[in-house]
Amino acid sequence: MHTERTAPYDVAVIGGGPAGATVATLLAQRGRKVTLFEKATHPRFHIGESLLPKNLPILERLGVLDAVKAIGIHKPGAEFVSPDHDARQCFLFSDALDPNPPHSYQVRRSQFDAILLDNARQKGVAVQEGCAVSAIAFDDDTHRLTHEAQDGTSECRARFVIDASGRDGLIARHMEIRQRNKSHNSAAMFAHFESVRSVAWETPGNIAIYWFEHGWIWLIPLSDGLTSVGAVCMPDYLKSREGSLDEFFFQTLRLCPKVWDHLKEADVATPIRAAGNYSYSASDAFGERYLLLGDAYAFIDPVFSSGVFLAMSSAELAADAIDKSLDRPQREAQYLRSYQQRIDRGIARFSWFIYRFNTPAMRSLFMGPRNILGIRTAVVSLLAGDIYRSGGLSWRLGLFRLLFAAATLAAFKRSQKWENRRRRFRSITVADDEVAERS
Repeated sequence: MHTERTAPYDVAVIGGGPAGATVATLLAQRGRKVTLFEKATHPRFHIGESLLPKNLPILERLGVLDAVKAIGIHKPGAEFVSPDHDARQCFLFSDALDPNPPHSYQVRRSQFDAILLDNARQKGVAVQEGCAVSAIAFDDDTHRLTHEAQDGTSECRARFVIDASGRDGLIARHMEIRQRNKSHNSAAMFAHFESVRSVAWETPGNIAIYWFEHGWIWLIPLSDGLTSVGAVCMPDYLKSREGSLDEFFFQTLRLCPKVWDHLKEADVATPIRAAGNYSYSASDAFGERYLLLGDAYAFIDPVFSSGVFLAMSSAELAADAIDKSLDRPQREAQYLRSYQQRIDRGIARFSWFIYRFNTPAMRSLFMGPRNILGIRTAVVSLLAGDIYRSGGLSWRLGLFRLLFAAATLAAFKRSQKWENRRRRFRSITVADDEVAERS
């Protein structure tokens, strides 16, 4: 085993996705000596292809906005389709409280993530792909990381460690501080399709969300003519699965006639995959000279395309907190606590909507939106990723909650039926990171 005992890194980042690549780049730009370990080799498949408008200023600060634009499809907003309503509802980002920028992009994550990681390398980060961190020893002065690659096992030291390992959650799992969200337990099945009918979207470039009896289905157009298709389903339905993942996925799509009408003549272009245990969080986002970032800290249902935005916005907040902590270690706890409080507030804003998304009341409000006192504008702002704003956004979202309470009472029997269904089953049968065998 090779051990690097001298010249330790200021920061070691575990994971080369959007969170890890962003924080590593920002710290390197501040003059920090940074290394990054990514177990895969880019490009590699990943879901989470729909960006939010508030992603774009971050991409511009990283210096990659033009490169992302070149691989993306212009995304002006999001549209929602319900089995109980004839017309769909379209929410355009240009109607937000802060409509700048008024759009975003749909991207293939294999290309997007490679752009971010290459940028980190170009900005001075010591990027090591195909290299997995297998152990961390939290020492008094520097932390020691054991990492494994094809050429063997090595060790390195760093003053600070960032866990951006995504759903792997290396530190959270090791310390046993991750827990599933029992109030919102779901799973997703997904694949890329080709030749999806263009009428699946009212506005070209939008993400389309289709409700059905057991959850919701996404359709995301990609620049190479493919469409990302995924279904996020409730636990009791997942427990009904019989047979292969392949069969179950198509069975699920057929249960939503408005979606199936656009997919029945399309072809599957990638293996069908599933991800279980979908919603989780760690009890703490930081400890002594380490921090959890992006999905390594928490993951919520992807209905509002929040994953990449939360990863990159929290990476900006983390870079600032860590940079200050390295200069003033006596105030580290204060800086990191402030980081966690801010990202928790942002996650909570998304979560309140997401955890109620399948309820009859939320469906009714989304399919019949009214802009009383700018409430619809506030919802559009949330969909755009403007989750850290206070003032006008806060009180408008508060009014939306009151409308939701009133709508829940108005549909009391249906709401109670949904709540009983949610409480009946809390576990999931779809395996984590399952891939279907296709002939």
